[in-house]
Amino acid sequence: MEEMSEVLAQAFCEDCAKRMQRVVTIIHGGTTLSRLQLDQLHQEFDTMFGGARAVHLPELEHYFRSMARYARYLRNCLKDGHEIDSAAWQCLFKGVKLGQCCGNEMSDCLRHCNSERSRLLQEIENIISSGDV
Repeated sequence: MEEMSEVLAQAFCEDCAKRMQRVVTIIHGGTTLSRLQLDQLHQEFDTMFGGARAVHLPELEHYFRSMARYARYLRNCLKDGHEIDSAAWQCLFKGVKLGQCCGNEMSDCLRHCNSERSRLLQEIENIISSGDV
């Protein structure tokens, strides 16, 4: 059974690395994103959330779920005609950067960037709850 868990975890890390590469491609060179790009980010983050959940990685599960939620929040702000300030965009881009360490070795998935991720998620939650974009 443990062997199966290791195989699943490795598959998750490989998939995560590929999805994070797609995420980087979606945002490449952008200082702002379109609603379509935000939809794509939401889908990628939501898929990684499900993968982390399937292999019992609650820290990454929470992280990717929060990033998916934030991409959806920004998309909805654009849909409603709100302009998004550069600080809100920078949170998204920082979240992408911190998510990239997911595709590394499993031990790094769990240890790397955790305090930075926690601070970022708090910042994102503050943006969402205040409605400031």
